[in-house]
Amino acid sequence: MATGTTPESVPGAPRDVPGRGWALALAAIVGAEFMLQLDGTIVNVALPTLQSDLHLTVTGGSWVPNGFFLAFGGLLLFAGRLGDVLGHRRVFLAGIGLVVVASLIAGLAPNLEVLLAGRILQGAGAAICGPTGLALLAIVFPGERRQRAFGLYSTVTGLGASAGMVLGGLLTWAGDWRWSLLVNVPIGLLLAVVAARALGLRDEATPATRSRSLGLPSALLSTATLTTAVYGLVHAAEQGWGDRWTLAALGAAVVLAVILLLVDRRSAEPLLPLAVLAGRERAGAFLDVVLLAAVLTSFLIYLVQYLQGVLHLDALRSGLAILPFGLALLVSTQILTSYIAKIGLRSRAVIGLVVVLAGVAWLTRLDGDSTYLTGVLPALVVMGLGVGVAIIPFNMIVLTTAPPEYAGVTAGVLQTALTIGGSLGLAVMLIPLTQGSGGLAETISSVFVWASAALVIALLVTLVFWYRPGARRLT
Repeated sequence: MATGTTPESVPGAPRDVPGRGWALALAAIVGAEFMLQLDGTIVNVALPTLQSDLHLTVTGGSWVPNGFFLAFGGLLLFAGRLGDVLGHRRVFLAGIGLVVVASLIAGLAPNLEVLLAGRILQGAGAAICGPTGLALLAIVFPGERRQRAFGLYSTVTGLGASAGMVLGGLLTWAGDWRWSLLVNVPIGLLLAVVAARALGLRDEATPATRSRSLGLPSALLSTATLTTAVYGLVHAAEQGWGDRWTLAALGAAVVLAVILLLVDRRSAEPLLPLAVLAGRERAGAFLDVVLLAAVLTSFLIYLVQYLQGVLHLDALRSGLAILPFGLALLVSTQILTSYIAKIGLRSRAVIGLVVVLAGVAWLTRLDGDSTYLTGVLPALVVMGLGVGVAIIPFNMIVLTTAPPEYAGVTAGVLQTALTIGGSLGLAVMLIPLTQGSGGLAETISSVFVWASAALVIALLVTLVFWYRPGARRLT
């Protein structure tokens, strides 16, 4: 955050959060992020049962996760702008409320149409809640509290993705697929109460931000651009890069992006101010987030395929098999980083990426004879430790060096980088799978070769963008 900037000067920032208010605010923000991460994965395990119950084809069923994903990815930038203009707290609470209502609609859906409407609304609520919660994290917590807050946030991000697979399997086994959607209703209501108590409801937007417009033309263009891009990448992962719909969607996304840049350039209040992207360290962090998200998303998806297709674990056991990654991430962000806090952010990022690379490189050795204890578990632990060390510097550099009046948009760009990176990872890592001539184990191990290459690029980006003569120390 810029020198001299206080939380009170930023729209939506609470003033004088006393005593336990800090803990409640942190619980609300990271709890919401955990809920959103659950939303992204919990339904995947229940898909076979869901498809059978509603008599859906595989294609129809695939839109249950994709509907959420498209709405989420498409609305992130606009949602960040909403927080900057209307106040982050109110928008954050509205996002939680929309997720609760959407989860109720989806969980009680009698057919595919209502289910998809609920999932799309869930994605919209997640897009509204995610960036504003992340912006509040940077605004509300000063000094050392901020670093601890980012550590906990990073932990729940990793734990939520793996916990969603386990919880989805448990709920489907104990009840039915609807509970994987309805579980958000009590969680969301509790979070809304906690957030309202800790953060308050009054609008503290400054006179300058009250006069700012939402920039609806740019907002519509950004939503269309991101939705089309995410659709193209999702389609590439399913049908390949040569598919005509993949090429058409990605081509349209490029055209829309150019139009958006031209409209924004002429606007007095651009949706994506260049100040958000400017800055050598921040630009490098954005690129690293894209690459790291590509690696982690493909790692989780394709490792599950190995666990189920080669080691023959069922959905629940494969979800449990992934949990050591989340536990190692917890140890890394909450314990290990406190011991290396005096090391600059640049060095921590490099160390973290090197450790993640070591874990991914271990997975390139997988074959049909590998076991979980020797072939998979060590890599999960090493990767969890490395991600916890690397991700905090990237988040802190992006959110604490950007102009405070654009905290929401900056958080939206950061989460867009995560979303686009994840989609890009799934689509690119499809190439070795489609070209592989060996068995499933060999082709999946080749995916991790590509992932290792992406991490090497991330290391080079960090060295080029974050290290230069005379650069200030980043802490």
